[in-house]
Amino acid sequence: MAAACHSSIVGTVRTITLESKVFPGERKLRVWLPPGYEASGQRRYPVLYMLDGQNAFDTCTGYLGQEWTLDEVATRLITSGAIPPIVIVGIDNAGAQRANEYLPYGDPFNPANGKLEGDRMAAFLSGDVMPAVGASFRVSSDPSEIGVGGSSYGGIATLHLALTNPQLFGKALIESPSLQAGNGQMLRDAADAATLPDRVYIGMGGEEAAIPPGAPVPIRERIAHINNGLVIGARRLRDRLADALAPPVVKLVIDPTAHHGEAAWAKRLPAALTFLFGHDAAVRR
Repeated sequence: MAAACHSSIVGTVRTITLESKVFPGERKLRVWLPPGYEASGQRRYPVLYMLDGQNAFDTCTGYLGQEWTLDEVATRLITSGAIPPIVIVGIDNAGAQRANEYLPYGDPFNPANGKLEGDRMAAFLSGDVMPAVGASFRVSSDPSEIGVGGSSYGGIATLHLALTNPQLFGKALIESPSLQAGNGQMLRDAADAATLPDRVYIGMGGEEAAIPPGAPVPIRERIAHINNGLVIGARRLRDRLADALAPPVVKLVIDPTAHHGEAAWAKRLPAALTFLFGHDAAVRR
């Protein structure tokens, strides 16, 4: 019998289970409340909606026992005064249907089965998730105080939301986006953007794809080429977003030795949250 897992959650996380009108089945939301929330009366808080929510706060639910440490990092930043108190909502993914729901375009490296429904993610968030959270928790309805974030396919979903529905979100946290989706279509979409969220954070590792020990030279060279291409793609994304008619404030972080996973995203998280929610972020462009 496996030993019981001891939760790594710091602070208060409450769960909501909702029946989606957009995607089939029930969905779980994990809502982290900042220090002082219960004693703050009628105060409404900035809010960050995170995709792959089961990986946000707890090693017991995180992929391969890893988490973003959003609760630990946010607690530390709030306590130190680096950011104001915020609410963080982790939105669990759909398991086997994750790729289909997150991707607006196919991944040539890993073709998804079934219909791609990434274009419906905005309706899911605005029609299902945000009303459910707003009915139960004191979160801001001001788009400038609302963020959305994700990594990998979740990073592509976040980028697509930022490009197609900038009126919903003032902040976007895009980690290790799978820019191969659509065979480069995401970068072409970014080049056509007129308006975007106010602030966009992009993180990318220099070694997203790990090279297996002892791999033959052709394999090592191919993986190194892919890694280099992802870094180049992240820089192109930054530049194309900055060329929008109403450009956002963009921060790109390249971590040369970082791999693709929660450990890397957790390491870069303090800089991301400070950029998106810190005191400088309160000044609108």
